[in-house]
Amino acid sequence: MNSHMSWRQPGRQVRTVALWSFPEDVLVETGAPDGSVLLLTRWGEIRVTDPDPTTVESLRRMSFGPVSLENVLQGVADDSVEDLRRRLSELLDRLQHVVVRSVGLADGLGPWLSALPLTPRAVFRLAPLPADRLVWLSPAVQTRRESGGLVLEVPGGAYRVVLHRPDGSRLVDALVVPSTVAALAVAVGLPAALVGEAVAHLLAAGVAVTGMHAERA
Repeated sequence: MNSHMSWRQPGRQVRTVALWSFPEDVLVETGAPDGSVLLLTRWGEIRVTDPDPTTVESLRRMSFGPVSLENVLQGVADDSVEDLRRRLSELLDRLQHVVVRSVGLADGLGPWLSALPLTPRAVFRLAPLPADRLVWLSPAVQTRRESGGLVLEVPGGAYRVVLHRPDGSRLVDALVVPSTVAALAVAVGLPAALVGEAVAHLLAAGVAVTGMHAERA
């Protein structure tokens, strides 16, 4: 069986996973005497002061590639995990212009889609699309193949999107015309949970647009 299609196994429950990482050109330096973490980015240095050990470990792992932050939090005591999750979320919100946001499946195969920031003003606001809302690719989007993935980018846009797996092309093709998430999932034969997360990432990255509601019968 093609490992990219492992979600098709009978009875398999599809679960999407939020993944976080830094672009390859970001360096993370730890071990400073004051405990701070230094991020070396294309737009200058960012110092994270007074981080807790979980935050340090999260930033360190993100420098190696996409990671589930929930996995980092698994070893944290229950009475402090929510506070650490909140603090980490607030930090990553401030760092979003140097953070790659990805979505994958719980199959150990890495990201299905990634959104990479291109400017120091990049803002990524992820929100689910209402069930009756239509979505389609931006008319300005440009596509190309790069290192085995399908790249979507709007000239001058804040993000570049990479669909890492072959079945991502089907979703892009289907988004040429306005569709709902449910209709897209049926059309491309992918799990609705994955399509919904992928569409939300495309919208947050600015390579897809929405604005119309589907007509009700």
